Order: sequence, then structure tokens, then C-alpha cells
Amino acid sequence: MHRTACEKVPCSIAAVKGPPITVTCDCGVIQRIPYGEACTCPSCGRRWDTAQIPVEEYEGVMRDMRRYRVQAMVLGSSIGLGVVALAVLTDRPLFPLALIAMAGWWLVYMPQWRRKVRARVRNLPTWKLRSR
Repeated sequence: MHRTACEKVPCSIAAVKGPPITVTCDCGVIQRIPYGEACTCPSCGRRWDTAQIPVEEYEGVMRDMRRYRVQAMVLGSSIGLGVVALAVLTDRPLFPLALIAMAGWWLVYMPQWRRKVRARVRNLPTWKLRSR
């Protein structure tokens, strides 16, 4: 596993706040830096600080991504609970209904969800950081 100069080895789940910011140095080196941290380019020595990114903009992006994940989980759980409730309340075999519900989930909803998330990712803001 290749590590950059900025990565810290000891890490806990509590320390993970969100996806790293991709920083492209003027010399062409690409690094992924956690939000709020700074890193020095191993090639030219420039220092990049992701704390220059406005907190409200970064949190807005994180909030949108979290909302998309929660929507998918809630709908999937609702479909699953509906099938289980019908299985408990009726005497009919519901295996075919469960298959239809799962197929609808994967073939109809998830492609739409992926398109929506990808469109949002394509429209993410970009920030011009100043090197120090």
C-alpha cells in the first residue's frame, strides 16, 4: 500500500470526518488531504491547507451526500419491512413478491439514485486554494 507524506498511520473511526479533498499542486502532484488539514507537496515543497475551504460549503456537500444515502436506506428498509409485514399477516407465500420488490429496487430505483448522485458529484463546487 502506497502512502503519501500527509497520511497519518494511527487512525480511529472517530477521526474520520468525511472524504478527503483532492488537491492538485501547481507542479502536477495530486494528493488527497482530509478536510481541515494541511499538507506539504513532496515534489516542490508548497503547503496546501484545506481549512481555506468555507466550512458551510463543505458541510453542505457532506449533508447532501448523507441525505442521498439515507434516502436509499429508508426506501430499501421500507420495502423490506413491507414484505416482512405481509408475510407475517397473510398465509400466502410471498417469495415471488419479495423477488419482484428486490428486482424493482435494483433495476428501477438504484439506477435513478446513482444518476442523481453522480449528477450532484459532477456539480460539486471547486475551490482555488492558496499555497503557503
